[in-house]
Amino acid sequence: MKENTLSNTNSLILPLILGITAAVVVYAALTGKQLPLIGGPRAALIALLIIGMAMCTLGGIGEVGASGKWASPLAIVGYLLGAGILLVIASVFTGWKLPLVQSETQAVALVGGMMLVKYLIGTASHFLHLL
Repeated sequence: MKENTLSNTNSLILPLILGITAAVVVYAALTGKQLPLIGGPRAALIALLIIGMAMCTLGGIGEVGASGKWASPLAIVGYLLGAGILLVIASVFTGWKLPLVQSETQAVALVGGMMLVKYLIGTASHFLHLL
């Protein structure tokens, strides 16, 4: 039986391009450089949220949905990482204090790191056919 899968372009190349874009946003926010439309850590978090949602749609939850393996251990880890990313971003905009996040710049670093881990898990699962 043949499973539904996304094309390699959608599930690998586009998330990679978006991941490089996210890395540039994180680097700029951590070094204090300004990008067009991204003038500070809060704007960087909004940009990372949008980029992360696009990455997840193309290569994350989109691939899980295409394969139908919603209860896969790697998919569940991806759900938890995504929820953690949303929690950190929400904490910055609502004023919640998280134990490891003392500033907006630390939130950008944490979100960037969690996005990297999530990307690596998704890429590994793609190549190992775990999803």
